[in-house]
Amino acid sequence: MRDLIEKALKMGFTISFSEEGGFSIIRLLRGEQIISNCSLGVGTFSEVVEETLQSMLLDAERRNL
Repeated sequence: MRDLIEKALKMGFTISFSEEGGFSIIRLLRGEQIISNCSLGVGTFSEVVEETLQSMLLDAERRNL
């Protein structure tokens, strides 16, 4: 997980973890702009956060962001 966060920071992104409406939310941001976000089901946050973050970073790389 740490290496994914370091990669995101090197790419100029900020990662936001929050909870909204009972769901865990991961957001990949550049400044105030949301690049990508994902809502995770209740109780699954710790189980899938690393996979989700990696997927979001790969998508951002493919889009040359």
